[in-house]
Parts: sequence; structure tokens; C-alpha cells
Amino acid sequence: MKSSLDVGKEAKIFGFNVTSATQAIGWSGFVAGMLDAFAGVVVYFIFFKLNPLQVLQFIASGVFSPSAIDGGFLMIVAGMVFHFIIAYVVAVIYFFAYPKIEILRTQKIIMGLLYGLGIWLIMNLIVLPNSNIPKGPFDINLAVVGIIWHMVLVGLPIALITAKHHDSK
Repeated sequence: MKSSLDVGKEAKIFGFNVTSATQAIGWSGFVAGMLDAFAGVVVYFIFFKLNPLQVLQFIASGVFSPSAIDGGFLMIVAGMVFHFIIAYVVAVIYFFAYPKIEILRTQKIIMGLLYGLGIWLIMNLIVLPNSNIPKGPFDINLAVVGIIWHMVLVGLPIALITAKHHDSK
């Protein structure tokens, strides 16, 4: 029985046959989430000397308050869960917008990069200011690096994996 998300197409993504929307969304959310996590770990080590576990605790502090930074294993897991929820939400949005918005299909790379910029803007101008994440001064260098990483490592993979799935067959 086909799920309501099955579009009846098959694409090879990273050597795997992807036959359903659920699989395509799964791949795009996973790849973007992993690349974003890797970039976050590297950048937050360079700028703030945080180790990977502290980065995840920092993410958890958005919901649980700054005390999450000292919260141990549970906050590490919570940070990872929150991180991937966001990655999958943005993957789902792009996946379902792709067939409806022509420019996403005709300008895949540009639109993927712009989608990453949009993600960064929404996260940094709406989500993070309204969260419990400890506030710090604006750092233009961190902003530029963050914009580039979200464009290249989040928006672009989501766009390309989504296009590969929708454009197959």
C-alpha cells in the first residue's frame, strides 16, 4: 500500500534507491542536519571554544534556559533532537513547495542558496531572539560565516536532494 507521501518516483540518492517522499525528505533533512551540525561544531569551537557536546547543550538552552549548558547527557540529547527537528521541518517545507513554485525547479542552485539564507534569517531574527539562548553581542564575522554555512550546507543540499527526487523519471 502506498503512503500518501509516495509520489511513485525513484531516484538514486547517495547510491540508495529513494522511492517515496518520506525517504527523500529523510535524506535531505539528515544530510542538511549533519552538515549543519558539523559546521556548528567547527564554528562554535573557533569562535567560543565550545566542544561538540557543549554545542548541543547550547542548542537545548533555547528551550530549557541557559542552565541546559550544564545539564549533562539529557540536554545533549535534547539539543540533538531539537537540531534535527528543525532540519526536517525545513526539508519538509522545501519538498512540498518544490512542485508548486516553478523557480525552485528552474533555478535549483540559486534557490537552494537563497533558501539557506532564508533559514539563517528566520533562525537569527525570529527563532533565536524569542528563545532562551543566552544573548550575546552581534558579531559580523560570525554572522557572515553562519550565512554562508546555511546557504551552502543547509539550503543547497535540501534543494538538490529534493530536486533529484522530484525530477527523477
